[in-house]
Amino acid sequence: MAPGSDIHYFPALEECLFGYSVLLSWQHVATALLDSTFQRQKSPAVVAFLKDSYVQGLLKDPGNVFDKPSTATQKSFETKTAPINVTTASNERIDVKTVKEDAEWLSKNAGLNLVDSLRIVVVEFQARSAQHLKTPLSAQDAANLQDAAGLVNGQGGTFLAEIGITTAADADEIWHDFELPDSKRRRLFETYLSERRYFTAVADYMHSITLYRRLPILLPVVDDSATLYEAPECTKSDMGERLSAYTQSLGSRLDLLCSGLRGITDTKQLMAEQTEIRFLETLLTEVVHTVSVVMQLADALGPDCPPPNIISSWFSIMKTYEFLSGLAPYGYFTELSDLAKVSAIAASVALLKPVRSMDYVQEELLAPSGESVNKSFVFVPEVLMEVHSTIIGAFEADVSSVSPLAYVWHSFLSIMKNSRELRIGQRYDKSHPARIEGRPMTRPGAAARRNSANSILSIESSRFDSFEGDVDVAVIDDLEAKLVGESLIFDLITAMSNLASSIGSGPMTDLASSRIRAQLAEVLQVTEGLRPPYLPASVSAMLDLLCTDRGYWDIDSRDHLPLNADFTASMLRSEWFQEAYLKPALRRFPTEFVPFVHFCRVLCTSLNGRDEDADIILDLLRETPTFTFAFDEELLRRGLLQPIGHAGNGFQLLQDLPFADQTLSWQRQRRGAFEFVVPAGTNCELVDDLDICPTERSCVAYFGYSTLSFLGQRLEMDLLGQPNFLGAMSPDMTAATISLLATVFRISHVRTADASGPGALVSVDNDIIQEASRYLTGGKDVVAVVMDIMDSLLQDDAALGDDAALGILNASIHLLHSLLPLQPSRVWSYIARCDLLGSDSRNGKLAKIIGDLDLVAGKYELLNSCLRFFSDLLDTAATSAVQRGMGDHALGRQRPQSNPWAGLSDKLISVVSYSIAQISIDVFENTSTWRLENGSKRVALLGQVTPILQKLVNYRYGMGNPLKPSNLTSAFDEAGSYVVDCFLQPSTGTLRYRPILTSCVAASTSSHDTFYTTSNRQLRDQVHSILGFCTVLLRSATLLGRPSYVFQDYLFKCCTLISRCCAASTNFLEPSLRLLEALIVVAGSDTGEPPSLLGYLGPPISKSFLQVLATIDKPFELTTSVKATWDFFVAILRNRQQWMSNCLLTGRTPREAMKTDPKHRGIAKDSIFALALNKLSHLKELDPLQAVVILDFVSSAQNYWPWTVFTLNKDTDFDYLKGLQSYVSELQSSNIRSRNSVAMAAIEARIASFIAEIFAMQLYHSRHLAVSEAGALAQQLINKSMDYYLRDGVEVAGYNRSLHINFAKNFSNKYSGCSLEDFRRTSFQPSELGAAFYYDIDRANSMLAFDPGWLGRKHNGFKAEMELANSNLSLVDAQIELFHAWESLLLELSICLPKNDVLAKQLQQVAVQCLKADRDAEGAPAVFVRVMDARVNLALVLVQRLEKMPLSVDDHREFLAAVTLAINACDTSFAPETALYYRKLLQTLYVSMRAYQVRLDNTSDSKEKSNAKHSIEVTQMVLNILDRVVAQGFRNLVSLLHDDTQSVTQGDFGLITALLQACLAMPGMEQSQTQILNIMASHNCFYAASSLFSWADKLTDQGDPVYGELSMLFLLELSALPGVAEQLACDGILNILLTANLTKFMIKGRLSPYAETPMAQRCYGIWVKGLLPLMLNLLTALGGTVAPEVAYLLNQFPELLELSVTRFEAPGASRTQLRSSAQHLTLMGTSEVHSLALITRILNALRINLGREIPKVNWNAPSVLESTEMWLASERMFKDGLLPLGPREIEWRSMKRTSKDERGDNVLEQKVYSQLEAVRDVLSESLETE
Repeated sequence: MAPGSDIHYFPALEECLFGYSVLLSWQHVATALLDSTFQRQKSPAVVAFLKDSYVQGLLKDPGNVFDKPSTATQKSFETKTAPINVTTASNERIDVKTVKEDAEWLSKNAGLNLVDSLRIVVVEFQARSAQHLKTPLSAQDAANLQDAAGLVNGQGGTFLAEIGITTAADADEIWHDFELPDSKRRRLFETYLSERRYFTAVADYMHSITLYRRLPILLPVVDDSATLYEAPECTKSDMGERLSAYTQSLGSRLDLLCSGLRGITDTKQLMAEQTEIRFLETLLTEVVHTVSVVMQLADALGPDCPPPNIISSWFSIMKTYEFLSGLAPYGYFTELSDLAKVSAIAASVALLKPVRSMDYVQEELLAPSGESVNKSFVFVPEVLMEVHSTIIGAFEADVSSVSPLAYVWHSFLSIMKNSRELRIGQRYDKSHPARIEGRPMTRPGAAARRNSANSILSIESSRFDSFEGDVDVAVIDDLEAKLVGESLIFDLITAMSNLASSIGSGPMTDLASSRIRAQLAEVLQVTEGLRPPYLPASVSAMLDLLCTDRGYWDIDSRDHLPLNADFTASMLRSEWFQEAYLKPALRRFPTEFVPFVHFCRVLCTSLNGRDEDADIILDLLRETPTFTFAFDEELLRRGLLQPIGHAGNGFQLLQDLPFADQTLSWQRQRRGAFEFVVPAGTNCELVDDLDICPTERSCVAYFGYSTLSFLGQRLEMDLLGQPNFLGAMSPDMTAATISLLATVFRISHVRTADASGPGALVSVDNDIIQEASRYLTGGKDVVAVVMDIMDSLLQDDAALGDDAALGILNASIHLLHSLLPLQPSRVWSYIARCDLLGSDSRNGKLAKIIGDLDLVAGKYELLNSCLRFFSDLLDTAATSAVQRGMGDHALGRQRPQSNPWAGLSDKLISVVSYSIAQISIDVFENTSTWRLENGSKRVALLGQVTPILQKLVNYRYGMGNPLKPSNLTSAFDEAGSYVVDCFLQPSTGTLRYRPILTSCVAASTSSHDTFYTTSNRQLRDQVHSILGFCTVLLRSATLLGRPSYVFQDYLFKCCTLISRCCAASTNFLEPSLRLLEALIVVAGSDTGEPPSLLGYLGPPISKSFLQVLATIDKPFELTTSVKATWDFFVAILRNRQQWMSNCLLTGRTPREAMKTDPKHRGIAKDSIFALALNKLSHLKELDPLQAVVILDFVSSAQNYWPWTVFTLNKDTDFDYLKGLQSYVSELQSSNIRSRNSVAMAAIEARIASFIAEIFAMQLYHSRHLAVSEAGALAQQLINKSMDYYLRDGVEVAGYNRSLHINFAKNFSNKYSGCSLEDFRRTSFQPSELGAAFYYDIDRANSMLAFDPGWLGRKHNGFKAEMELANSNLSLVDAQIELFHAWESLLLELSICLPKNDVLAKQLQQVAVQCLKADRDAEGAPAVFVRVMDARVNLALVLVQRLEKMPLSVDDHREFLAAVTLAINACDTSFAPETALYYRKLLQTLYVSMRAYQVRLDNTSDSKEKSNAKHSIEVTQMVLNILDRVVAQGFRNLVSLLHDDTQSVTQGDFGLITALLQACLAMPGMEQSQTQILNIMASHNCFYAASSLFSWADKLTDQGDPVYGELSMLFLLELSALPGVAEQLACDGILNILLTANLTKFMIKGRLSPYAETPMAQRCYGIWVKGLLPLMLNLLTALGGTVAPEVAYLLNQFPELLELSVTRFEAPGASRTQLRSSAQHLTLMGTSEVHSLALITRILNALRINLGREIPKVNWNAPSVLESTEMWLASERMFKDGLLPLGPREIEWRSMKRTSKDERGDNVLEQKVYSQLEAVRDVLSESLETE
């Protein structure tokens, strides 16, 4: 084993087995290193693993990994498994003894040491649930998928076979087989093989980081992996050691490969064919990655050759295995075998370094033998012979792959041969000076090889003479005869280059592909002497080498390889490439057209991001030095050429030589325009060595011209059919020309955008476009010419099937795409009018082109380009919405005509977008039926078309108000609606959904291949887009309120595949969970019972699925994946997924729960809920964002599944509450935290809100279990955990009003035509607390990047303002949630501790804070209106609770003052927008006044009571209330009622009256009658009340004159004060009331509490509760002064007086009463009698005592007294006759009596008994007096 501690490589066994930590497998590491998002690479676990010295030692020497058993490993194994290191007891899932037995079994049967075996056992154990999800589909799953696909039984079998299902077993049977010991051991062995594969892959990738300082794949971000992993720089000696180690490792792996599986084990359990195939695949994979490491190490040596012993070892292995040919036994893994052969050849070339080695041979001629100290293998004869015999032997054995190496070796041998001949010649020349004098001499032949005494001539020795002596010359000649002139070598290089490709379905990484092609190019370089220069086959091979890695669509600003590793980019600075290919191609241009154009295009494509190198090509295209054409003798005859020089092949043009034939029509067209000519005075040269035209000589003209301009004119001439001296262009030439122009345009834009920043505008008048259009006629530019070419092809139906025409169309699409950033309006306009897409008036030609069942290569490339183009086309329309809306104002001071969007309407965008939506839907549907060359192309097409559909929906509904007819993205309304309709309509067929199913199948069955990185990335992108699109469709259904039952049903049937995607790859985890979350939410929102997710998955798969998710994306723990996982759990709990919720909470499926002992059916220790609780126990240590989602999960569990709280109260193992208390007790105030980070303050507030909810739920359920437990917990909370809530729980102080007002104002002024609300997020994307919370900052950034003010000079522009606004709103939202949670907690605390002094003070403090916060929030946005209502509601509830709690009078007075201040702060009282809030304030005021009075009455402190009664502060406060609230409020209510009866409620008058009553009852108010009278008079309340009574018969509520009673009650309360009563009498209140229409009705009508009409009932109430008490108050205040008037008024109601006596009669009291008529006793009737008794007695007393003429009231008092005594005498009659009227009296009847001293069993009876007794006493005394 490697030295050092293996703590990161293999953590403690106990931690791994029991879930405390995750062992990082090599598969984890390889997956992370190949993550194209560069997120998993930065995972702390991965970084710590790769930085570990132990792991780096393993990567340096692979022999230490998976080593054989040894004594040291035996001891280490015993230590790791010792009981002292595994202290946790085994459970039903984990048995440590079984783990040890499995490790020992694997060690024995794999020849592996015990420690590595134990590690593999742990890896298998951790991945067991994921492995179960990879088992075959069950019969239930198969049936669901058949149903989803819409197939009948006959077709179902074929479909299942297509997706890899041959036989479907029952789910339980699959689970049973999975759990068998033999199955587990096969999985252990396969895990072992997997770890071997991934180790070599990691070694390959890490050597890329070590040697090239970057990952082997291209990334969208800066690659700093070398710094991240602290990869050390490799020295030469270190590289040599690694080369030696990996060479030896390669040999051992090849030996193992040849021995087969039986070479390491003979266990029958492992002898299955599938296991052997996996074994062979593993070893082949190891071989390829090991060879790749060797190649990288050799390549990184630069010009230095590897040590000779390494080369000897390498070629010894290659000799044994014939350069890895024949490594695919039984026909398996031919692709891997071919890749191994290519890698072996490339590594061999890298080791030989032929260019440098040949230089060493050449240098040997100049340096004396033995003086060179170079250690190259060329100076070691033994190694040379080893290499020679290996290569020659393989070549003679017809190993085809060795041909490039044979070419190299032949060149090497030829140089040696020539070197020896040269040395012989030099020696001979020195011996025969006559030759130097010029006399002919005969040189001995080169056959004199040996340096001996018998040789003809003795020569100076060389260090490779012994090798030369051992090599037979005939071998060299034979090799030369077989190789020279053979063109198959170029085909082989092309095939190898394609096999080592990194794009499309290529298997290699970008870096490996580049370095392999570099070695193949070196083969071409060193073999130049063996072939004629510049062969077409050689040019084609070089072009294939250059074109393998990138195409047009790879031109962007993303990552690129460094120059020393990028083969294509390095070629531009290669002198050999320029001399061998680029300059010859240039010298033959334009007669030989295609090679030079292709070279320029390829080099431009690869040089993106390297401006200096790109300038070389662009400058060459702008200023080309030579122009080659076929020489015509007619030029001499016409005298246009004048010979120059003595060689006879030089000429000079005497006149301009036009390129085009000068016909009259051409001259008319060209009038006034520039034309391409070879200018006069140009020197020309006739050359014969170009071999371009076999029948004509070539003429090279030396003058500078622009190739871009020339190409532009030639395109136009070819379009017009204009003859020229070069002839017509072929379709390939046209396509190449357009493709070059597109590449140059794109490169120009990318460079400009990179230099100017993302927000820079690119000039419409691009200089390169102008350059290419210099010689065009009619004011056209080259873009118009290409558009005309495209139109001509689209109009020719016959040409649409031709590959050449498709190539031109494809190139034209490239050019249109390159123009998008430059001239978007022009591109949109052209697409709208051309025939490519369909419209209402025509069919699109693209649909016709792709309408066949076979999508051949040309059609596929065109479709792929169109989809990419359409995607970016839609992006430009979306990002330009603001700019188009602003028009000429968009560019500020810039010229209006420079706006690239000028003249483009939303209507045109809408039409084109709709056409794109239609063709995209067709492509999406047809991908399931097209026949393609390979599956990767289908994946690529789906990966291109699905984002288009998603964009159309997102652009329309993802931002702003989706229902608003006109907004920023309304241009996508028709297209977005069309896409949604196509998938959500109930009539949608299953064929349209088929790509969803096939994508899920591909994702769920995908393997973790260490090759094919591009294909894997395409599959990942496709699956992400498919799942994301489905998620968007479900969210759109919710947003638009549309039914989606068919789509939901389809997804539920596919959910088994979606869940398996999570186990297939961590890359699929987040999108899969987001889709399942959206599906559950949409299904749960329906009124019916939602489909069961567990029912569709089945119990076994459900449990394994949840166990996979229980890792919470460990070991990577990406924030997005972690949040998606917990959000999915929350969605399950909240949306009625009962069975899956039980699995989450208990850790058991329903079947397992039934088998479990009822005593142990609680929460399992390995359940998701237990995991969440354990994490909350250490809340401080959690990442804040993760803490939020976990708390949300726990809170949802307790809210939606209350039994969890009861279970937790019984289970003492979960002590999460202490963790919550500890966290919240240390929180800082939001004001302090927001100074550093507003987002963090918002997150902490959200965490605190969840904690408060959990506390509240815990208290609520604890009260039902045991009051003492609830009280103890509540006491802990108020002692330790309330500080943060008391500071920040009520006041939503985070809202920065000035920020939002100024930002909105400035934004609308800056960007006319749009508002901030247009950027508001919708429910499509869940908002996160922070800088992107409310406004969609990403979309805004893309739309507003054109404006420099968006970013600002110092990043202080509108973007920064929007981020501040988002952060502030997120804080406000969190604080609102905090308030509601704090409200729930407070109410529970007040119930649990009703007599706690500390809590009472805290409640009073919170109530005051509520009112103060509302007072300060006046004028806030509408969002705060609900908050203000909630706060005043809380204050109302709290003051009600405080009434019964121990609180001092001063505290009550303080709260009363706070309420008064809050009311005074309301400028508008009963205005419609504030009426609800104001009513709550009045209710709070009333309760607080009552509580103050109750507390004052109950206080035992006489001094405190005396001070309160004489408190000037309280008196002034009450007078102020009477003024501003009561008097003014009543007057306003009356006015509002007359104006609009809908804005005023009856309760408003009752509330004002109640406040009047409470005010008058306050201590000391009897001394302020004058002030009260003045207040009422100043607001004219008497008139208002009497007027309201007069109009009561008109202002009825459905015939009910309720306002008459309310006005009467108001007057009644005022009349309680003698001074006010006197004023009322003086104002003639009784007369006013008597003349009112309502009173007249009372006089005439038959009033009764049992009346059927509302009018009669209400009038009776006015009589009893208003008029009679009012007269009583007036009599009390004024006595005899008002007595005659009162008596007169009473006598006006004779019928009421009589009926009062009649209704009061007891059963049997009257002889005339019918027995059948029921006689009832009511509280109102008793009150009526009581009032009349008092009035009549007072009148009688006044009449007697004063001796005044007071009319007698005609009321039968004796009869009433008799009836009273009868009611009181018979309890049974009383109970039978008592009739409650109204809900309040019914409630009183159900309430127990409050006093034991009074009669009656309930409150209602007590009240009636009390009234009866009072009537009896009054009437008895009255009759006795009389």
